[in-house]
Amino acid sequence: MTEEIETPEMSAPVASAPVRRVCQGPVMPIGGAEDKDGDGDEAILQRFVELAGGKQARIVVIPTASETPDEMGQQYVEVFGTLGAKTVEVLEIRERQDANAGPALEVLSRASGIFITGGAQSRLVAFLAGTEAMECIRGRNAEGVVTAGTSAGASILASHLMLGGTGLVGNSGDAAARKGMVELAAGFGLLQDIIVDQHFSQRGRMGRLLSVYAANPGLLSIGLDEDTAVVIDREGTLEVLGSGMVTIIDGRNARSDYFEREVGEVLTVVDSHLFVLGPGRRFDLDTRRPMMD
Repeated sequence: MTEEIETPEMSAPVASAPVRRVCQGPVMPIGGAEDKDGDGDEAILQRFVELAGGKQARIVVIPTASETPDEMGQQYVEVFGTLGAKTVEVLEIRERQDANAGPALEVLSRASGIFITGGAQSRLVAFLAGTEAMECIRGRNAEGVVTAGTSAGASILASHLMLGGTGLVGNSGDAAARKGMVELAAGFGLLQDIIVDQHFSQRGRMGRLLSVYAANPGLLSIGLDEDTAVVIDREGTLEVLGSGMVTIIDGRNARSDYFEREVGEVLTVVDSHLFVLGPGRRFDLDTRRPMMD
């Protein structure tokens, strides 16, 4: 006789509440590997420079996530200079105390655009989360200063970001959603009720994104392909840029068996809502609906 397996109860669809938003300027998460080779195809970074003021742009690059911050910072100094920015400064934060010191705040106070590079999310959390520099970035963005991040820098922009899980589950690029694939840590909070993942299609990250909102119902999960970005404005309109697709999962109505499963077990998730958007498409975060006109 086979044992009967209980499945989660199905819930009737209900209207999704809007994503909660703080007072913000433009926020621009990028999925990583954006074009920056100087071949004239740097559409994503060009849009960032335009939002920062074009020829009057004063850009601050934060390469803290990188293991080679000097080289990473210099690379973006060169590309933003080529794209016409007036000034480009690199903010060096090598230790947490650097992010609580006056010089860092002074550099940020001059910025019309703030750009956080890729690398390791854990370094951004360790050196920047909860610091005076983070609070300054939040304040400058609320004043209208465009704030962008690529790869790890994209994930830190939201209120929570994903880090490696318990280690008991294996590769977080597994296509199946499993309990314990990732852990959540506090981000900068420029985007509320949203979690951002990057290198999405290239690294097969659907499973880990599903596992996050299975444990945290109500989140809106955004998966960004490489060379793909979204710009989110003050009104909560999301616009897709670049060459890839954006995967959005609305977990407001979702139900799962997350709390009945052991670490490493495959999850059942029902009543989630999936959107896939190509370049040029827009999405309303208040209604959680695409704007197909």
